[in-house]
This record gives sequence, C-alpha cells and structure tokens, in this order.
Amino acid sequence: MPSRDPVAPVSDFDRRLAEAFREGLDLPADTDVTALAFEQHEHWDSLGHISLVAALEESFGTALDETDVQEITSYAAAAERLRTRHPDGS
Repeated sequence: MPSRDPVAPVSDFDRRLAEAFREGLDLPADTDVTALAFEQHEHWDSLGHISLVAALEESFGTALDETDVQEITSYAAAAERLRTRHPDGS
C-alpha cells in the first residue's frame, strides 16, 4: 500500500486552504503549511498577512471581517474561522 504524503491535504477544503496559504505567503508548492503561525515564518509578517487574507477570500469566495482577520494567527485558526463560514466544506 503506498504511503500518504504527509503534506497532501485530505479534503477539497484543506486543499484550497493550503493553496491559499502558499499563494498568499508566496511559498513553494511543496511547503507544509499546516504548522505555520503569524510572525513565525519570514513570509508571514504584516504585509504577508494582508496578502494571505486576500488569497483566502478569493479561494473561499467570502469577505473576512475585522475579527476574522485578527483571529487568523495560524493555519489552524484560519481553518476554524473558514469552517464556521463554510461548514459543508464548500
């Protein structure tokens, strides 16, 4: 049985989220973004955060409000915020 790629997302939601992180933070396609946190990666500074938010909004077709933007401090936090807006994973 082939082993699963630990970086590969497991659902469409996860794939879109990971792609938005890579695009928004200008990261290589093979970057494991699941452990990223604000200001703990050179690309995720205040300007990177703005770019990330724009990529998330585009990927999920939603507008994030000020509270969302402030609370997206990690990959996990972004997933949680977006899942509340897209509970069916769309």
